[in-house]
Amino acid sequence: MAYIPLRKIGAGGIVTDQDPYDLELTQFPDGNNVTFHSGRIGKALGHSVRESLSFSPTAVQGWLYGGNNTLVIGSLNKLYRFDGTTVTNVTKTSDSTNYSNSPRWQGSQLGTAMMMNNGSEAPQYMLPSGTRFADLPSWPSNLVTQCLKPFNSFLVMTGYEIGSSKRPFTVRWSDEYDPSGIPGSYDITSTTNLSGETTLGGSNGELVDQLTLNNSNIIYAERGVFAMDFIGFPLVFSFREVFSDDGIINRGAVASIPNGHVVVGQNDIYLHDGSQKRSIVDNKVRRTFFNDLADTRSVFCQTIPDTTEVWVCYADDDATDSQSANRALVYNWTQDAFTFIDLPNARALTVADRMDTSGNYANSTATWNASSDYWSNVSLGTQANNIKLFAADSVGDKIRMMNDTNGLSGSPMPAFLEATKIDLDQVLGQSTRNIKQLKGIMPQIEGTGTVRVQVGISDAPQDGIRWQVDKTFNVESDHKIDFRTSGRYFALRIESNSASDYWRLTGLDIDVQEVAGR
Repeated sequence: MAYIPLRKIGAGGIVTDQDPYDLELTQFPDGNNVTFHSGRIGKALGHSVRESLSFSPTAVQGWLYGGNNTLVIGSLNKLYRFDGTTVTNVTKTSDSTNYSNSPRWQGSQLGTAMMMNNGSEAPQYMLPSGTRFADLPSWPSNLVTQCLKPFNSFLVMTGYEIGSSKRPFTVRWSDEYDPSGIPGSYDITSTTNLSGETTLGGSNGELVDQLTLNNSNIIYAERGVFAMDFIGFPLVFSFREVFSDDGIINRGAVASIPNGHVVVGQNDIYLHDGSQKRSIVDNKVRRTFFNDLADTRSVFCQTIPDTTEVWVCYADDDATDSQSANRALVYNWTQDAFTFIDLPNARALTVADRMDTSGNYANSTATWNASSDYWSNVSLGTQANNIKLFAADSVGDKIRMMNDTNGLSGSPMPAFLEATKIDLDQVLGQSTRNIKQLKGIMPQIEGTGTVRVQVGISDAPQDGIRWQVDKTFNVESDHKIDFRTSGRYFALRIESNSASDYWRLTGLDIDVQEVAGR
């Protein structure tokens, strides 16, 4: 029998919650540190050290404004600013001043200014020209909130405390303000401004987070979701319940994608458009994710626009710090599919300017074939690939630049794909009961360096895999791998462990024939 072509084998991503023999040829039951784009699946990009710190970061926030882009870095008790060269203490009042313990700062850009909130004291505010943060002007005395974000021309709190009074079910907002500035009042008793509040009731649990979707502000509770819409004076906002069957697992566990939000709920990860929602993990990776999750406090989401991905970050049982994410479930919304990658103890991720011009395509001396970047990440301009993804490594005391190298900050990056119960019944037009002989594989693969390829066999769905001798395949010079093995089910594993090599797989040509019908 001639070689049989298998194409776009990575389009379905990794599906861990179904039996391997029930999967399509476009899906893999296991894999790690791999990603997929445009029908290719292969080794994911790793990270590099952007800055070593003298403290443990608990937050990192991109601060984008023309010609002066920087990062704001939070620690347990201080705030710092990194301009690409120097890390400067910008804690309010003095270097010796301490904030209350801040295990996870929440940051938002207000016009050109930056606001950082730790939920324990007045939100902090600084203009680009400032040298230190200060309490947000006009902020009411003794008022704290875990979540404060801009919506239209208002600052909105989802739940708050004032003195000894707790309001976990109340949405409160400032007076209307020019979005290039800051609010002048939060006085909800005044009859001359638009400040106000609404209590949404407690049947859906405490209010946790909020994120804008189209023209609405979506309010996330523990077990429910609300929409907040501007209607003008005198009521200012209207509120409606969107869902009451799920909410959000942790503050930060929501990300925006075109026309929707990806949300980690209490028992599901779902996508909604403000009215309709659907599970995106059911029969794919839901059981795996929630079984592996060690600490709900570690969960947060980050949108990566260049690669049309949302990273659902979390800590599993192997995490060094249970509040910092050592894993990410990566959702590609254009392909509606998932993979997994390792993270460097990330307490937070942010998209920001890379703060230097190295690595631009115009400065590159490599050929395109030798580059592991995607076309979506690189352009021909001098500012190519200038927006990057940064992680706050709270264990290694580092700011790391993600999706930046083929290794883990200089160390080898292990990556693998594995399929264990390939029956080829739809391809061959024969029942699974037939014994097939595999003679060779010609992978459609690009990249540099080598990969290890191993084939295995089994004769029944419940049988273990009998792995054969693995072969080394040089991506740049080899074209075929010879095997001779027979069974009802085939297994295939492709792996690498390098700090410099990379590979992408689009398909396989396999030399296989039926040898027995028993």
